[in-house]
Amino acid sequence: MRTLAFVMLLLGSAVGHQTVQGQARVGGVAAADPASGPVAFEVASVKPNKSGPRSPQRAGLQPGDRVTMINVPLLVLVQIAYPGMSEIVGAPNWMGHAGTPNFEAERFDVNAKAERPATVEQLRLMLRGLLADRFKLAVHSETRPKDVYALRLARADGRLGPNLHPAAADCRSLVEANSKPSPGTHPCGTVGTDRPPWHVLGVRISQLTILNLDAGRPIVDKTGLTGAFDFDLNWTPRWALDPSFDRARLPGVDFDGPDIFTAVQEQLGLKLVSEKDDQPVLVVDHVEQPTRD
Repeated sequence: MRTLAFVMLLLGSAVGHQTVQGQARVGGVAAADPASGPVAFEVASVKPNKSGPRSPQRAGLQPGDRVTMINVPLLVLVQIAYPGMSEIVGAPNWMGHAGTPNFEAERFDVNAKAERPATVEQLRLMLRGLLADRFKLAVHSETRPKDVYALRLARADGRLGPNLHPAAADCRSLVEANSKPSPGTHPCGTVGTDRPPWHVLGVRISQLTILNLDAGRPIVDKTGLTGAFDFDLNWTPRWALDPSFDRARLPGVDFDGPDIFTAVQEQLGLKLVSEKDDQPVLVVDHVEQPTRD
């Protein structure tokens, strides 16, 4: 589940009671405008993966004509297809549940190819269609009051913490200037993970909302900060303190560091405040085990 956090941040969108504003519902999902690009994958495969939750996982969407996801619960696929949701409710146990190891969840490999290169938004719409076709997935979204953490400035004078600074260039500019980064690196630093430590360049403060998995509830950016920032953040995730967690797998994690609440305040000059807020919730109306390829 943790590998999906950054992806979910990037794919956020506004929702109402319909699934996606301005798009028609077809089979429980939103249909794309044909003029906007491809509306379905040219070919797609969905197969069970029995390797288990501790085996390598891969998930996410990048612009292009191919989608490859490995060893992921259906819940993760739905999170990618319908970003910006504070919670997914009505899901059966085999589909998976957020914030848990998902030992009971069925896992799948997805390999799909579009007719031609597509944007992330177009691939997301194609993924929705694939889920409706193979899993008979039907969903709708609602707005419900939820317990959240509001991300706010910690100091009345607005002074930021020692590890948070306005960026000289945003992430998009850094990527465009370095289209072929070295293997295992990214022009914007340690993006693509919610695993500490973070050394991030040119991202918005809303990057921090992906910490909701560690905080245990949605995080809403109420800092009022705009533009891009560079920041360093290091903390000990709650999941790393689980007695069953194999610490040898992640030697870079500090298991004696501060929790996320302390780290955000001391290092960034921000704070997470418990509040109530209206949040979009995705409701699963119907879902079935996938049909065979």
